[in-house]
Amino acid sequence: MRKYQRQLLVLLLLSTFTVFSQEEEVKKWKFSFQLDNRFSSIRGKEVTVFGVKVGMQYKKLTRFGVGSSFIVNPVYIYYFNKKLKAEETNKISFWYFSLFNDWIIFKNKKWECFATEQIGFGRPNFTKEVNSDIVSDVDVNLYINEISGQVNYKLTKWIGLGAGFGHRNLLNKKSALNTTFDAPIYIAKIIIYPETFFNN
Repeated sequence: MRKYQRQLLVLLLLSTFTVFSQEEEVKKWKFSFQLDNRFSSIRGKEVTVFGVKVGMQYKKLTRFGVGSSFIVNPVYIYYFNKKLKAEETNKISFWYFSLFNDWIIFKNKKWECFATEQIGFGRPNFTKEVNSDIVSDVDVNLYINEISGQVNYKLTKWIGLGAGFGHRNLLNKKSALNTTFDAPIYIAKIIIYPETFFNN
């Protein structure tokens, strides 16, 4: 009888260990969602870049996924064309999709410090006007790399705030585009923690 009791006890312990292991395995991965606002400049003019990031976090080590960003306020550049002897306006707008990876340096219940990199494909749009007439509307492909350091702070179970600083560079080097789009970025964002909703 004692032999069966021992076997039953061993089976119970093994099943309990398996359940705990499965729960631990599930907690290794978490869904991640962020609204990602960045402030930058194009040709010296301030722009606001609105973005969204969706991905997965593995333990307290890394977070990766996909994102999308666009300029909220198009940039208007005014100048006088000496050849045409006319006022010209360049309207520049910009959007891109990206893959991102966050290397988590420090994390506790409230604070998180990490370095992040985004590599993306974008299509800025240049609309050129001369005396209110559109004379060209040019689309070009850009490949973008953004590297930044960021800090997140969890306000409540559901919402957090984030800030950071970094730089945007073009991977396809063209001098005219570099002077336009290579620029520092300043990050301010709202973070939503959807796993809290799922758990509730």
